[in-house]
Amino acid sequence: MTIKQALNRGTILLKNKKIFPAGLDAEIILSFVLKKPREFLFAHPEKLLTPAQYRWFERLIGKRSEFVPLAYITGKKEFFGLTFFVNKNVLIPRPETELLVEESIRLIQKKEIKNIAEIGTGSGCVIISLAKNLKEKALDFFAVDISKDALQIAKKNSEHHTVKSQINFLRGNLALPVRKKKIDLLLANLPYLDPAKKTDFESADVKSLKHEPKIALYGGTDGLESYEELFRQIKKFEYSPSHILIEIGDNQAIPIKKIIGCHLPKAKIEILKDLAGRDRVVKIII
Repeated sequence: MTIKQALNRGTILLKNKKIFPAGLDAEIILSFVLKKPREFLFAHPEKLLTPAQYRWFERLIGKRSEFVPLAYITGKKEFFGLTFFVNKNVLIPRPETELLVEESIRLIQKKEIKNIAEIGTGSGCVIISLAKNLKEKALDFFAVDISKDALQIAKKNSEHHTVKSQINFLRGNLALPVRKKKIDLLLANLPYLDPAKKTDFESADVKSLKHEPKIALYGGTDGLESYEELFRQIKKFEYSPSHILIEIGDNQAIPIKKIIGCHLPKAKIEILKDLAGRDRVVKIII
């Protein structure tokens, strides 16, 4: 079996399962199997695969055909120009979350911000991207997650990007581990999907969600229960964060404003849109 033949077979199988872009996914999987860049596949289409290589490729194509996310198959995902290790214990980083990092950097460069905490850090992609891009500043970072397995992945990523010494990893329920600390900027990308609105299960993207940790996806009956609890906790902080940035779904601006207003009535709220023009990040100044 040549590289070209394997790619053709893999592409056809994925297309039949309505997984697109099928050709690109097949190329990424074969590159992973061969431990070669995609350019190698194009330069050597007639190179023969060993039987073991083809069996492995076939097995991974089979996983992808069952809508296992590509990032879980390769164990890696690109985010903010960096590569992060991921597995089934953490949510796969999304491009829209990069807005959270971009706005954080803008704030840190303009305001007197020293202590930064991320609640629900998962793979650590947000806090690590900040630490990596702001190494010249004297900043203290805190990464909080309730999942021990998620924190292990975040620590692994911090080691990979040589920023582990800059980040304090804490395990606990939402913001409780930092409730007595003076936090200048608090970040959160908590689960905000409403399980009652899982309508289009014919979509490959939505089917892929079944393989990601539910605790990192679904935010209770209205999608915002985790944020309700977060702001309930912040209200009781000894030192209120001066700035808060959170990620939301594109139909949640009005309800999140009500939640924030209930617990932090003096807060100034601004809704920021992502590149697709959807409401994505809420900026809160206390």
